[in-house]
Amino acid sequence: MTTAIKAMLDTHPAGLGGVDREKLARCIEECLACAQTCTACADACLSEEMVARLARCIRTDMDCTDICRTTAAVLSRRTAYDADVTRALLRACAAACRACADECAAHAATHDHCRICAEVCRRCELVCEDLLTSLG
Repeated sequence: MTTAIKAMLDTHPAGLGGVDREKLARCIEECLACAQTCTACADACLSEEMVARLARCIRTDMDCTDICRTTAAVLSRRTAYDADVTRALLRACAAACRACADECAAHAATHDHCRICAEVCRRCELVCEDLLTSLG
């Protein structure tokens, strides 16, 4: 199945500079999905009765959202591609996803939104690491 993200990558006149097209498209897609999921999780945490206990979870959700959105945006820009910036950003994104997944997992038994968020964050972390490995 061709997604809009893959279609845009396929049509970019600058090419991909040797970056694996499938891994790049998947990473962008997972970063966007993770950003949306973390935003929804933070919002759900704010609606919980014990919101004060979820302050760290909300913070990690929001950090992960911002970093995932930024990563997706930078990965989508292929003109004058900078591999060093991309590698640093992928490392930061994987770290943010790991931290968020760990925090959400601590609340997963009580809050389904945290369970779902932890799963999505773990998947995004792995995809970021996979793309990072492929970049060398």
